[in-house]
Formats: sequence, structure tokens, C-alpha cells
Amino acid sequence: MTLLYIALCIYIVGYLFYSWYWQAIIDYRARFRISSVLWALVFLSLGFSLDYFNDPNIMMNIFIAAFLLISIVDGFSGLTKKRLVISGYFKRTIKYSDLAHITLIQVPTTKKPTVMAIFQTNRRQAYYLRFSKQVSDVISVLRKYVGTNVGIEVRQIM
Repeated sequence: MTLLYIALCIYIVGYLFYSWYWQAIIDYRARFRISSVLWALVFLSLGFSLDYFNDPNIMMNIFIAAFLLISIVDGFSGLTKKRLVISGYFKRTIKYSDLAHITLIQVPTTKKPTVMAIFQTNRRQAYYLRFSKQVSDVISVLRKYVGTNVGIEVRQIM
């Protein structure tokens, strides 16, 4: 079992540094996605309730700490100079050249403006980010990063 923890720790720490790098170079931040932390807590509480983490040793503690740290780091997303940084354990970045279409939806809120951006890729996959900015600000920043070859559609929820 210790060998499994060592292999998982090496993988998780490697992924942690990869995610941390992309999170650190974000130029235009999206809103923090709290669901990554909540799902990690659900997974860990399920593991503790089923006694998967019943043998306390240093490798298990490192694994749990790194897993929690990854869930926090993965909540940060946004735009970098080279790629779109999304929240997810299996895919962390998307090249701007892979984007086919962007849909912006202005969400009516009472406190601060919120824009939901849906990024569709050439492979018909969709990812979304939320920004706490005006639609015009998001469009100008997106044009700076993706250029004019990707269509941007603006919608509004009524």
C-alpha cells in the first residue's frame, strides 16, 4: 500500500506544480470555482468514512495535503498569453488555436456584473468561465488573446 501512496504522491505533486505554474501566469482572472474544493472534500470524507485512509503514515498525509492543495489551485482559471486556463483535473489548458466559438452571456445580478463565457473547441467540447466584469470589458480582452478569427456571440438572460 505504501508503494501506491508513493506513486500517487509523485503524480499528484507533479500535477500540482503543473497547475500551479498555469495558475501563476494568468493575466485575466475568472471567478474562483468553489466546486473543485467541495468535490475534493466529498471525496476525502467518503474515503475516511470507508476507512481507505485508516493507516496514518507520512505518504498518506502528503497525498491528502497535495490533493487538497490541488483542489484549491484548480479553482483558479482565466486567460494567459498562450492558453485558456480552465478548472479541471483531466485537462487544465486549451490552446487559443483550438477554439472555434465563444458565447458570452450576461447574467443579471444585483451586486456586481457577471459574464459567463462558454468556449467551444474544434472538437465540439465546451468549457465555461465566469467573469466579474462588464461584457464590453470581456470582449476587448478576449479579442486581445484570441484574435479576430474566433467568433464571439453575446446573449442575455431575461
